[in-house]
Amino acid sequence: MIEVYSETSGGGMLKKLSLAVLLLLFLSTIPQLILSQEEPQVTVEVNPNLELFAVVYILAFNGSDEFIIAPQEYVQEVLTYFAPYKEHEAVKYIRKVLDNSLPYYYRDSAMVDLSSRLTMLNYLPNETNLGDLKPLAEFANESNFMEFYKAHEEEYQREASLLENYLKCAPEEYKKFFGYTYDSFKIETSYSLKIHPHSLIKNQTMYYVGYIYCKNNVTLFSQVVIVLHEFTHPFIEKFLNRNFKLFENTTYYLDEIRNEMPVMTAHDPSHYGSSYWYLTELFVEGLAEHLAIKCGVPEDYVLFMNLRMSSTLFPLKSFLHEYQEVENANETLYQYAPTFARHMSEWATPENVSELYKITTPAAGVQMIDKAAYMDKLIIVYGTQNPDKRGSEYDKETAYLVKNNLMERFRLYGRSPSIVIKADKNLTEEDLKHNLILIGGPVANGVVKQLNDELPVKFVFNASWILRRNPSNVKEFAAFYVTPDYVERISLNRNIPPDVYGVVETIRNPWNGNAYITIIAGVDRYGTRRMINGSGLESYVIKGEKYWEIGFYTQNGSC
Repeated sequence: MIEVYSETSGGGMLKKLSLAVLLLLFLSTIPQLILSQEEPQVTVEVNPNLELFAVVYILAFNGSDEFIIAPQEYVQEVLTYFAPYKEHEAVKYIRKVLDNSLPYYYRDSAMVDLSSRLTMLNYLPNETNLGDLKPLAEFANESNFMEFYKAHEEEYQREASLLENYLKCAPEEYKKFFGYTYDSFKIETSYSLKIHPHSLIKNQTMYYVGYIYCKNNVTLFSQVVIVLHEFTHPFIEKFLNRNFKLFENTTYYLDEIRNEMPVMTAHDPSHYGSSYWYLTELFVEGLAEHLAIKCGVPEDYVLFMNLRMSSTLFPLKSFLHEYQEVENANETLYQYAPTFARHMSEWATPENVSELYKITTPAAGVQMIDKAAYMDKLIIVYGTQNPDKRGSEYDKETAYLVKNNLMERFRLYGRSPSIVIKADKNLTEEDLKHNLILIGGPVANGVVKQLNDELPVKFVFNASWILRRNPSNVKEFAAFYVTPDYVERISLNRNIPPDVYGVVETIRNPWNGNAYITIIAGVDRYGTRRMINGSGLESYVIKGEKYWEIGFYTQNGSC
């Protein structure tokens, strides 16, 4: 039996083979004791079949596609080495089944299916009865793919070994939390192709299927959490199949995230379609983050990731904390389940869950985008207060650049609200109640000037304009200094360098608590322009040539 688990946007089971669905109902009545006499092994490899698929994919789309993640030198080497085979039947096959004119989600799902099949096979040229995969085996033989693969094994292994070192503790941790584990855990990846992470179970082996991307410490830590997330899914789904009745009265948490993020939740039924699937994501992500700390990922990074994910998974921070309570109780999750359910009912009730959301969920740009899509209108406001009128014209051009970027972003939501560009002097009282993007700082933009003293990151004039954190007006303010190699939580009193470009920050709209305002503002007009791609799952981003700060804050009401 093979069970297939796959994520979209961070979690959720995309599908299971029908036989697995039937058997799961039987198997979930008690925890399985899958105990090996030997310590379970964790191995990581760039799977030859998956990299064969990736190489053919690179040829199919001439090295330029949103799913290709290999370094450019590697992509170019593929295009050169395999140039004689660029019109091979295998290349035509991939072009057909993964036609790049098809929607992203369709191609993403098709890759999950294909990569799952490839992972479960021996190296294709050694297999028989391949059916539609036969052209890939022929490509491998005719092009001597394995020679290319072996020439890059050291490169593959370098990243694989980094990941493996952080995951050795996982099997034993699962045994502590669930009372059982699997005989082995195999991480099968592509080096070149962003295959959507998912997990498979065959016999007593757990497989992670996806991609490997460990170019620096921060991406390595992210990859560790992603792998743990996928490995955790089957454990949690079996746990919830047995214990869901304990949690069935906590649907108001899902109701609240649906109310706060109406468009995202409506377009993602695999995560938000039922209380079961939503609870699954909360349990899975919370445990993955807890295990990441146990396996050596720095706590500052895990807190950073937890706060980013909290914008779309409420109340994730409480779940992360609760897993520490499970460990302190020295119980399995099965034993602790009644206590966990009772605590969930104590964190909030249907009557006050909205208040809990506001004081525990960071304000973020993604919320402003979602509410704008739902309310079908977004107003971008450029400033006209700059004494230098060239500055006002420059900010107006910046507003149109922001609009162009947003139109592409809204396309992914499947709906395009009206995006109106207005000068600050032309705003009406009714306009102020909409979701707004304000372009320019307090010198340039009259609305920003009006809000500045209350902003979580405000502008202060001290011979020149600088930025200063203003935590007194918000709740649970956390700031992080981010580099490619580490994420460090920093003191809120630490000075922000004077030479940063500017800030992008999101707040609840003080004129309408159901809407949001995002401010894109530089220390000058050029800094504003540099910040237009600044924020998503964060409350604010500050950038400079050699400085990058990301922060989170919550608001229990308007700004």
